[in-house]
Amino acid sequence: MGAAVIDAGTVTPEIGEVSPGGVDKVLELLGTTTLKDSLRCAKPGGVVCMTGIVGNQWAFENFGPMEVIPSTVRLTIHDGGVGEFMVTPYNELLDQVTSGTFRIPVAKVIRLADIVEAHRCMDENRAGGKIVVLP
Repeated sequence: MGAAVIDAGTVTPEIGEVSPGGVDKVLELLGTTTLKDSLRCAKPGGVVCMTGIVGNQWAFENFGPMEVIPSTVRLTIHDGGVGEFMVTPYNELLDQVTSGTFRIPVAKVIRLADIVEAHRCMDENRAGGKIVVLP
């Protein structure tokens, strides 16, 4: 069963309530300002992937990896970098959006109550397009 957690500054206590022991995967979108909290949400063997830095803090002060990264939790990042950014055909994409010809393949539409099925579908790579989640 899936659950929504509202971030009130930290999410670790709420995650502990809905998933005692932590979760398998955490997607960290804000960066260093919330990364420590996200790392505490992952269970042993879990993965935290940091993909963005929007918290206006680019680095940790006095970073001690042995203190911050829980034992057996894996931390990774995704950064497309300048190379990926420069080869993205933005003008072509904008032209398609403007002309109404830009299409995104929607494979499934799932209700929020069935969010677990959406994750299974992604994990098993059987979506065949985007998954839209409705309230």
